[in-house]
Amino acid sequence: MDELRKQDLKLWAEEFFAPSRLFIGIIIGIGVYPIFHQNLISLGLTWGVLLFVLSMMALSASVERRFKDRRMRALWKGCEERLARFEEALKRMRKDQVADLQEMPQTIRGVSKGLYFALRRADQISVEVAESEKGLYDSPPVTANHGHDPQSKELYRIADKNIAEYRQQFQAVMSGVRRTEAQAAVFMTTVDTLRMKMIGYRLVNKSPALSSQDFLEAMAEARAQLQSIDTALDELDLSHYPKTISVVDGPSEDNIRA
Repeated sequence: MDELRKQDLKLWAEEFFAPSRLFIGIIIGIGVYPIFHQNLISLGLTWGVLLFVLSMMALSASVERRFKDRRMRALWKGCEERLARFEEALKRMRKDQVADLQEMPQTIRGVSKGLYFALRRADQISVEVAESEKGLYDSPPVTANHGHDPQSKELYRIADKNIAEYRQQFQAVMSGVRRTEAQAAVFMTTVDTLRMKMIGYRLVNKSPALSSQDFLEAMAEARAQLQSIDTALDELDLSHYPKTISVVDGPSEDNIRA
């Protein structure tokens, strides 16, 4: 996480000290000097506001550069969109004071934060692997059997073994990335389902079409799925094969009571 923050700070510095942005800032700073040069306080405040605006512009530009892999960027954008829509549905439902809605938003926000950092790490790995192994994984060296020379056959046997090990190691590195992508998909679909349940519960006004018990069961199931994502993210090691697979069953009676 500290490494990601350092990367974010580096991207911000690159954007803040970009020649075009610095040039605009200097021009504006020089332009306002004749206006406030007799009032140093006003001049200082004006330059302070200018620096703040430039900083915010640099931050906005750096955020767009945090994800280098298109797929990872699209996955996080999808998660962000679902989170924003959930918050909107939550605002409309607060007045109903439905049970369990106090904990659920916190659970979703916490999982989304963990998922963001996991996607950032997966983004770094996928980009580095793509740059390092470009053109190699799709076309590994092809072995051949040249006659009956024992030494050549042994060397090609070793080459085949190395190719198999290379592929195994490649899959081991990328398995964590694929698992993170799957967790993002589960998060988006879970929040989508939960949001639609909330909308249906509010619009049908607790009619038999969606009873209060059905709604609470849906909430419990969504919480179980989100907790499974959170657990999987905590256990996730992006450099090794996944050791466990989280399986979410239906909501238990304890979850429903909660």
